[in-house]
Amino acid sequence: MANGKRSGLAAFGLLTDSHVLDAANPGRLSFLWQYLDFSEGFPNSGKFRPQDLLTIQVLNAMVGKLNAVGRGPFSQRALDCLVITGDLTNSYALTELSAAVGVFKGVPVSSHPAGSYEGIQDHGPAPLELSKSIWHPEPETSLLPPDDWKTRHGYPAVPGFLAAAIKPVAAEGSDFPWYIGVGNHDEAGRPESGPISPKAKFVDAVRIGDRLPTRLPRGLNPTDFWKTVRSSDDAERRRLIASMTSRKVSGSKLRRAFSKTEFMDAWPQDAGNARFVSGPNSRVEPYYTFELSPDVTGIMLNTASPDGGTEAALDAAQADWLEEELRQVSGKFYDAKGKLTTSKAEDRLMVLFGHHPLSGFSEKKHPSDGGPPPLNRSAVLGLLTRFPNVVAWMNGHGHKHRVVPHKTKYEYGGFWEITTASLIDYPQQSRIVELLDNGDGTLSIAATLVDHSAPESVIYEGGHTARSLAALSLELAINRPGLDREAVMGRAGDQNVDLLLRKPF
Repeated sequence: MANGKRSGLAAFGLLTDSHVLDAANPGRLSFLWQYLDFSEGFPNSGKFRPQDLLTIQVLNAMVGKLNAVGRGPFSQRALDCLVITGDLTNSYALTELSAAVGVFKGVPVSSHPAGSYEGIQDHGPAPLELSKSIWHPEPETSLLPPDDWKTRHGYPAVPGFLAAAIKPVAAEGSDFPWYIGVGNHDEAGRPESGPISPKAKFVDAVRIGDRLPTRLPRGLNPTDFWKTVRSSDDAERRRLIASMTSRKVSGSKLRRAFSKTEFMDAWPQDAGNARFVSGPNSRVEPYYTFELSPDVTGIMLNTASPDGGTEAALDAAQADWLEEELRQVSGKFYDAKGKLTTSKAEDRLMVLFGHHPLSGFSEKKHPSDGGPPPLNRSAVLGLLTRFPNVVAWMNGHGHKHRVVPHKTKYEYGGFWEITTASLIDYPQQSRIVELLDNGDGTLSIAATLVDHSAPESVIYEGGHTARSLAALSLELAINRPGLDREAVMGRAGDQNVDLLLRKPF
């Protein structure tokens, strides 16, 4: 830590991977879980979690906590904004999007469109192979044995849980401007218009329908099932769905997949007034600059792969736009050949945001299909380190805390990469990040972890509230079988940190 008199240049809340989830959506295809081998432990990311129904309560509690804290602990500067680095939703469903955005807007929200819970966590009909691997929070009322979560791992019965979990939450709303980025779970992996794959059509039909499949069609294993789906036409798809053992539920068209345009349109203009840029063919793309504070510019990048995959992507057009944005606020930088260049640009500090860590980019060079290929990891890192005004890269995706320094091969520059864990899996933490001028030619990036709830807020019987359910979510998450706490929390240098770097101008 520097010894000079410190002043705060920016302070903001950093949230990521809330995975707001319509947990009873038939489009989750939960019936497939009984055919997977979970001998190493219960499924976690992307599959069933015991806290799945409580994502809205957790996000609301975290926004409320950041409102209550209100300022950076080092600088005492009031928070300038909140930044959400992707995976706001879990399954790019409209129910999830409207609920998640509603939390920040401060309106009553629920990600569950039905009036009562209808899904795999109640005691409705389901094969034993499936139900035993799902936590059923309500006390048993049938002759079926308790599930493995209760018998093997001590998970409790919580009477009234299901009704309380889907009850609309009166969201507090953010006291600060807020900015959202795109994560791979927010990306449907389909074109804005035109044909979509038979697999996507199958999932779409199931997700809005009134049948919750509980078993594969007779005579099909998972491999053959997906082969059948991929080769099906509309009529065959309807017959396939009808042939599956299912239970009746309330269908809802609100569970349909949202488009990228709808995702961006859900962000109100008064929530930061982000400036979107036009991409090829006059499309609007979800990467933009914004005023992080009067002294600092933020750049939100879209690192989600357009095919919906988990690997990070930065296409050539976005990279060109990024370079131009960095040039406009850099009085000195290095050109593509490594030559130090000066300009009349007014210097500003730059903090970059994206869903993926830099390790999420492939190191392989991407083949070109006639146009410029997307950037690989070395190319992304090479671009960023050419601009000394870039001081930080903020991200999520990995559901773990990590802090990584990135040195430059040039005389000036280098930046810190800060990865924050998710709000759906343990430790369900966010950060308050402060950029400080130490008054001695150096800057500091101070990042402080924030918990949304306290253990004593948990209620097991009766009187459930949104706050108590958020606290219960954390308790459920921390006790997940197979959880490696050290892996997600990282070491001391990945948690509460005060990171030093030379002031670039």
